[in-house]
Amino acid sequence: MKNSLLSENITPYVGLETFKLGMKLEEVRTILKSNKIPFNQKIQSNKDTTDKVPWIFISIEESVTFCFAKDVMYEIYLENSYKGVLPNGGYIGMEFRKLQEIDPSLVYNDDEEDFESKEGYWVLDNLDTKKVESITIFLPEVPSQAFYTYQWVEKYI
Repeated sequence: MKNSLLSENITPYVGLETFKLGMKLEEVRTILKSNKIPFNQKIQSNKDTTDKVPWIFISIEESVTFCFAKDVMYEIYLENSYKGVLPNGGYIGMEFRKLQEIDPSLVYNDDEEDFESKEGYWVLDNLDTKKVESITIFLPEVPSQAFYTYQWVEKYI
């Protein structure tokens, strides 16, 4: 499973084949442990923010990072050796220009310093190599201010 995990299809607003957005933290940890997949877990306390909800990040081989708030996965960040493909054919390592051709909805966000697609994902490009460096997929609630109320969590419990 370890190698196949790094090549699962990427579906915006849904997740990967094994790991779905909206999954509970303990469910993800159980799958990883039962398949003997090593991971690192980090907590960002957010104690200095108004909502004070800590975020938990689980990283696998510096290729996949699962992001949780209130123990619910809200985002999956993919980079480096991740080999999965978006429904439009986009993938990490492809020429960014080609991704722009197949997804003309990509728009640069100055605040986040990434490109955002109306198809439900964000990408970072590498200015030196001119290739896609990372892909992020997320729950539909993430790109709105309502995300920080955390009321969306109830939908996934």
